[in-house]
Amino acid sequence: MKNVQSLIAEASDEERAILYYHVEERINMNFGSSITTYDVSNLSLISDRNLGENNTRTITPKYGKAKAKAVAVNLKPQSEIVAPTEKPKALTEIIRPVSLQPEKKLKYAEIDLIGTYERVLDKGYQSVDLLKRVGNNRFFVGDLEKAAKYYSQLFSLTTDLEAEYYYRYSQALFSIQETEKAKEMLHMYENMAL
Repeated sequence: MKNVQSLIAEASDEERAILYYHVEERINMNFGSSITTYDVSNLSLISDRNLGENNTRTITPKYGKAKAKAVAVNLKPQSEIVAPTEKPKALTEIIRPVSLQPEKKLKYAEIDLIGTYERVLDKGYQSVDLLKRVGNNRFFVGDLEKAAKYYSQLFSLTTDLEAEYYYRYSQALFSIQETEKAKEMLHMYENMAL
């Protein structure tokens, strides 16, 4: 079996170029053996850990035609050649890793449901259920000014509501300084709660 140093010496052959190294690791066990094979582009990617007694790691270089090397032709006379002012970038700065996995697509779309409901209400389409939803959302997120607007529309459609709507509407009215109407709604809430 060839060692890694002899493989590196072979890699400098100008006529043939090593495309990759094929590695086969054979692990012998009492109940059979396990064979692992893989290909690597560089010898440094091969593990150098000891596989143990009677186990083997075979490294086989795979050759192909050497690529033609680019030859720079200088058409300027020697007197006009100027040394580069910029230091060439390191190879790691030039080569950017490319992901071979496809981009993950979202399985769902995020929709601002309350914003959509508000646009529907602003166009004049009103229902008790829709006004309850939007008013409650605005009340619980702390936007009491908008909550008062939607609760006002709700109470203009119907007064046959649960007691908590009277309480929420009163709190929203207190926040926008409509204390007389807020006190009236709070009094109605207390009467309903008894």
